[in-house]
Amino acid sequence: MSAPTTTPPPASPAATATRPAPAPRGQLWRGILWLTWRQHRWQLIGGAVLTAGFLGWMAVNAADLQGALDLCHGPDCSRAVAEDRLARIRHGADIAGYQLNLVVFLPAMLGMFIGVPLLAREYEQRTLLLAWSQDISPRRWLFGKLAVLGTVVGGLAAALATECLHVARLVHLADRRSLFEGTLFQAGGWMPLTLALAWGMFGVAVGGALRRLVPAFLVVLGSFAGRTALMERLRPHLMDPVTRTIPLPPGGGAGGGGGVDAFAPVANDLVLDGGKAPFVDAAGGLHPYNEVMGQWCGNIPDGRAEAFSSCLRQHGLTGMQQSLQPEGRMGTFHLIENGLNLGLFVVALVVTWWLVRRARTTV
Repeated sequence: MSAPTTTPPPASPAATATRPAPAPRGQLWRGILWLTWRQHRWQLIGGAVLTAGFLGWMAVNAADLQGALDLCHGPDCSRAVAEDRLARIRHGADIAGYQLNLVVFLPAMLGMFIGVPLLAREYEQRTLLLAWSQDISPRRWLFGKLAVLGTVVGGLAAALATECLHVARLVHLADRRSLFEGTLFQAGGWMPLTLALAWGMFGVAVGGALRRLVPAFLVVLGSFAGRTALMERLRPHLMDPVTRTIPLPPGGGAGGGGGVDAFAPVANDLVLDGGKAPFVDAAGGLHPYNEVMGQWCGNIPDGRAEAFSSCLRQHGLTGMQQSLQPEGRMGTFHLIENGLNLGLFVVALVVTWWLVRRARTTV
């Protein structure tokens, strides 16, 4: 005799109604896009308009500066009109320097005004529980918003990074600064892109941790300032420097005169001693810069390079010993710092995910 079989009773309409079917993936993404646009439209519109205007300003100034440099390298830049050309070059280089400084600090602004509000504003307005009680999980809510905002921010930052590469090279030609130093280094090598992504994500993590807008703003701004100062000190020592001896120029003089000749291309090496390298004598002995300038040749007026060189020779000095990072390492240094930026991005992303996951039971 076979055992009787039983079938489960059909689910009641009320029980079925309490378990809504998950929304299709396309519908979820449309909802995330709409929600992100609704909550962040003014930041996105403002960022796009400001970026477009800023790119136009950079392009116009770069074109004027390039035109002045072309004239001063060609036959049209005669000695009679050199001062006019040089004034035009210096003016364009000054404006370009201000533009690059603004770009360098842009990641901090992104972290403060786009990254921080993503979670901190939701906590302050107590809207997270409402958002997460709908038909979307906190994980989808978080990564959906990050994908939309990250795509927009990355696109705008990539456009700025491309123009910064061009402008930084023009500034290098105009004022003879090395592309390895300070603002010019951070404006090149796609650094604006990786910095924007890293500090935007850092702002999200700080906002999620502090849950208040103003304290998170201050933490992001202070952290970025500290990072900038720290990297200025660490950058010259990321790799072992190269040491070279620079002989005194023959016949006196320091080379690199004024006028049009001052705008010839120069090396992009990063000199570690800040122009105060020790002097070298014929036997290879080293004499500290402060000692030579303080006791022997420091009283010679500026502009008398030949007299200064003669003074050094009278004391048996034949050159200077410099420690530097050569121009050929610039790509490696950019790669190192971009890697650090992307590492910060990943850490901040993991922290943000952990905060959101934990917040489901603590909000």
